[in-house]
Amino acid sequence: MERVDQHREGTGARSSWTPPGLAEADLVRGLRKGDEAAFADLLKHFEARVYSLARGLTRNEADAQDALQDTFLSVFRNIGRFKGDSSLSTWIYRIAVNSALMTVRRHRKDERTVSIDDYMPAFDDDGHRVAAVPDWHPAVDELLLNKELGGLLRRWIAELDPPYRTVFVLRDQEGLGNEAVAEVLGLSVAAVKSRLHRARLYLRERAKGYVYRGGRER
Repeated sequence: MERVDQHREGTGARSSWTPPGLAEADLVRGLRKGDEAAFADLLKHFEARVYSLARGLTRNEADAQDALQDTFLSVFRNIGRFKGDSSLSTWIYRIAVNSALMTVRRHRKDERTVSIDDYMPAFDDDGHRVAAVPDWHPAVDELLLNKELGGLLRRWIAELDPPYRTVFVLRDQEGLGNEAVAEVLGLSVAAVKSRLHRARLYLRERAKGYVYRGGRER
């Protein structure tokens, strides 16, 4: 299971997930002192955000709750080791990603994932795209935006390999910019963009095939 390390570079739409008005330095000092008010403030600012991320990565409410508890337990235990090389927000998000992925691995060892390469476009020797079904159909975008089919999309996202799922959830569901995602995951911005592009293309190809097969999966 992929784990994340510290790294920073690149640009993005939203560079940070730090809550507006949060004085991180004061919060860190309080947490290191064991101040109960600081811990309450931590939960106030970050609990909903961490749960949203965990829910997006685990696709399971019980697992998301477990990951949420593991995240804050790890923060409480390790705040003394926080060096400030990144923002507190980034550090917490990094812990949350690891907690969510480890929770999935622990609880669902037989979790089914798909090979994203099976859904990537193929090209002939002349550089022309070889498509099993036409490249475009208006119903594809309708499918991707149809809330009634949200469960189907959630399953497709859940079947993504963790490296792609994590980037997609952070970028497209949590709304972080490329730079922030790169910092959390310890990747270059180019790697984030590449994984995001492939994840989005995979979802479009799944939706496209679903439409052209009359609502059936292959």
